[in-house]
Amino acid sequence: MKWAALLCCLGIPLAASSALGADAEAGRRLAQQECAACHIVGPSGRQEVAESPPFEVIGRKFGFNFDALVMAVSGPHRRMNFSPRRSESEDIAAYIATLR
Repeated sequence: MKWAALLCCLGIPLAASSALGADAEAGRRLAQQECAACHIVGPSGRQEVAESPPFEVIGRKFGFNFDALVMAVSGPHRRMNFSPRRSESEDIAAYIATLR
């Protein structure tokens, strides 16, 4: 039982380590600037899933997993008018994770 607890405690920092350099506040600002034309980027009571789902829905779709969100944000979007750098994708993913 002690080993399971130890492994769990060690695994949490490892899983979160990729998010350590990300800036959720910068991600929020970037999302408002670049994504809000199509997506609901903040907490909202609206939950519709249209062609551009709210960030809360995107977060749930990927289980609020930071690495999965980075890949989703980094991937090409049909209507996206900018290509985020890796650091920008990480910041946006960190912001989406705060919507949990």
